[in-house]
Amino acid sequence: MGEVLGTGFGVMRRHLALLGPVAVLLAALSSAAMLGILAGTGSLTDFAEGSWVDDMLSGTRTTLPGGMYLAAGASTVISVISAIMLSGLAAACAGVDAMGRHTVRGALAERLAGRGPALLLTSVLVGIAVSIGLVLLVVPGVLIFLTWSAAAPAVAMERSGPGAALQRSAALTRGHRSRILGATVLILLIAFGIQTVVSAVVLSAAGSLSPIGSVVLAEVVTALVSAVTMSWIGAVIALLYVDIRVRTENLGPALRAFAAADHSRRTAGPALGQA
Repeated sequence: MGEVLGTGFGVMRRHLALLGPVAVLLAALSSAAMLGILAGTGSLTDFAEGSWVDDMLSGTRTTLPGGMYLAAGASTVISVISAIMLSGLAAACAGVDAMGRHTVRGALAERLAGRGPALLLTSVLVGIAVSIGLVLLVVPGVLIFLTWSAAAPAVAMERSGPGAALQRSAALTRGHRSRILGATVLILLIAFGIQTVVSAVVLSAAGSLSPIGSVVLAEVVTALVSAVTMSWIGAVIALLYVDIRVRTENLGPALRAFAAADHSRRTAGPALGQA
C-alpha cells in the first residue's frame, strides 16, 4: 500500500503540469455549483453561519433546507466525476512513465489522442452512478465505485469505449475490491486532512471575515490545494488498476519488453538517419 501511495505521489509530481490545472478547474466547478445553488435557494447565509446546526441540535429543525441537499448533491457528483477523470489521465501518465518515455516530447499527447470523449463519458457515467448509490444509504455507491474504479484507466490504457471499459473494470476489480477500498479511504483521509489544515491556516491568516467570506475563501483554498490532493487521488486509483494487472495479467514483463523495443526503435532511428 505504501508503495502505491508513494509511486502515486511520484506520478502526480512528474505530471503536475497536466493533472494540476485539470484538478483545480474541476474543484472550482464543484465549489461554484455548491455556492451557486446555496445562493440561488437562499440557503447560503444559513449554511455559512451554521445556524442550521443549532436548529438541528435544538430540535427546532428536523431536516436541512432543500438547497443544502441540492448543493451537496451537485458538489458530490462533480467531485466523483473529477476523481474518475483524473484517474484516467493519471493512468496515461503512468503508462508513459512505465515505457520510459516521460521525457519524449508528445508521448503523453500520443497516448491520450482521441480518448477525451470516451474518458469524459465514462467519468460522468461512473460519477452519476456512484453519487446515486451514495444517496441510497451510502453502501451501494461504495460498491459501484469499487466495481467501476478501473473504468477510466481502462479507457486511457486499453483504448476501450465506455461500455467495454465498465465491463473490463468489473472483471478486473473482482477479488481486489477490499484493497481498493482500503487505499481509497486512506488517500481520502490524507487529502481531507491536508485540505483542512491548509484552509485553517489561510483563514487564520486572513483575519476577520464575514461568514460568507470565510466559506468562499475556504472553497478557493480547497480548489487550489486540489491541484496536489486530487491529482494524487487520481494517480493512486490509476496505479491500483496497474497493480491489479501486474498481479493478474503479467503486465510487468510485458511493459519492460515493450519499453525495451520502443527504446531500440527510437535510438535506431537517428542512427539510420545518420548512416
